[in-house]
Amino acid sequence: MRLRQPKDLLNILKAGKEPACVDQEVYSHILQQIKGLEGVVGVNLNKPDNGDQRALFDHAHSSTTNAPHFHVPGKLTIGQPQYSHRQDNRTVSLTAEIRGDDNTPRNRVEVVLSFDILINEILQAPWWNNNKAFLIDDSGKVLASTSVQPDAQPSRAVPDFGTRNPLERSTLAAMAGKSYGTVFGAGSPPEEISGFYRLVEAPWTMVIIAPGQEVLRPIIRFKVFYVILFAVCIPLILLLILGVTNRMTTRIKALSAAADDLTQGRFGPPLAIIATDEVGELTGSFNKMTSQLQQRLVLQEAMDIAREVQQNLLPLEVFSKGRITAGGICLYCDETGGDYFDILRFDGDDRRAGVVVGDVVGHGIGAALLMATVRALLRSRVDQPGDLGRIMDDVNRLLCQDTVKSGNFVTLFYLEVDCARNSITWVRCGHEPAIIYSPATGRFSELSGPGVVLGIMTDGGYQCNEIPLAADPNCILIYSDGAWEAENEAGEQFGRERLKKCLAACHSLDVREMLTSITESITAFRGKAQQQDDITLAVIKIS
Repeated sequence: MRLRQPKDLLNILKAGKEPACVDQEVYSHILQQIKGLEGVVGVNLNKPDNGDQRALFDHAHSSTTNAPHFHVPGKLTIGQPQYSHRQDNRTVSLTAEIRGDDNTPRNRVEVVLSFDILINEILQAPWWNNNKAFLIDDSGKVLASTSVQPDAQPSRAVPDFGTRNPLERSTLAAMAGKSYGTVFGAGSPPEEISGFYRLVEAPWTMVIIAPGQEVLRPIIRFKVFYVILFAVCIPLILLLILGVTNRMTTRIKALSAAADDLTQGRFGPPLAIIATDEVGELTGSFNKMTSQLQQRLVLQEAMDIAREVQQNLLPLEVFSKGRITAGGICLYCDETGGDYFDILRFDGDDRRAGVVVGDVVGHGIGAALLMATVRALLRSRVDQPGDLGRIMDDVNRLLCQDTVKSGNFVTLFYLEVDCARNSITWVRCGHEPAIIYSPATGRFSELSGPGVVLGIMTDGGYQCNEIPLAADPNCILIYSDGAWEAENEAGEQFGRERLKKCLAACHSLDVREMLTSITESITAFRGKAQQQDDITLAVIKIS
């Protein structure tokens, strides 16, 4: 359609919210351009007759420029094309109306185009001449059709579209709700099929009605071909499926038998992979799973042995000599862990005991091996001369030789109670401070002090700390960070304050019962949340 060009030219006169002025020469050039378009038979300009001083040309602007201006107050609206069937020819009018700020008409430009020239390209299209085609407006009036020549003057009016047969009526009803679509007539296949498309530039719709046999010929041919193909190929396909199914069933049965053997703990040779289909991929995955399962079982046995060895390194019995009673517990989050505790006895000195709690960075076998190393180094050094500070310096120096490449480290708290000297000495190597609870006063205090972790630098400079042993009973709790950092499902930590309350609540119990009570409190607080870190507790009761 050729309506876009005059619309684009008229849009040049279109103003925004504020009045706009168009130079007269520009305005005249626009009108000349419109008149020169193919199919334009006239351009009519209607000036206002209401006495408005803002006429088509407003010379009030000439005070700032010598050229007169075309004044466009308000907004310019381009209406829908209007079809007109006069005696001499058929035309289409395109009207642009200019309204002022008060919405009163000020100017109107009407462009008259020849309807026949406007739709000439449509009439020359092959699909227009080879089928029943119509160009209709919104009311169903036929503007052009294959039965009416554009230059002929019919003796009688063409019936409106939708009044001649049911297919036209169905098409007209479908046009009311859609811009384009397809409507099938009666029959199977339908005798006729109509298709419609609403034009973008004009309120008209093109309708084409074609024989159903011709439109659906490819589908009908495909249907016949499909029936023949179905009759010939289906038996062959069934035979092929039967053969493939039998072979696949045999392979699946072999795979199922191997899986049954696996559930009984019997590992057979790898299954043969005959083909690269889904069953072949499943067989390969089964073989890989079987191999990995064997490796896991071997690893699990090694882990069980490692856990057993590590548990045997921990003191199993509660130490009780004189005023001193001590015990501990380790709860690992994996099969093996990096936490440990130890109770050191000194030959020939029943009034002295040492308690150690250590925490190796990480979990698993690597941490367990490093823990065993620290335990061995400390046990071999503690019987030698020197205070606790010198002991830790020597242990740290030897440990650094093993951790210099890996970067692993250990936190450790070592405490000695010497009833002969009435003293408590300790050394702290980057570990949590121990807690002392006095039942007589109900007060808590901490055994802290300087000291870096073991295994980081050879010159640790560890310091031995000492306080006098009180005459009243006391409870001392040494713990790893996993005890107070235990989190519940809401992400809340157990905390040191709860740990102190647990110690005060169970101080009257024996050491084993105290350890059980504290660990049960932590487990109950954690709820269904998974244990994230090893938990180690050591309790020393001094009567």
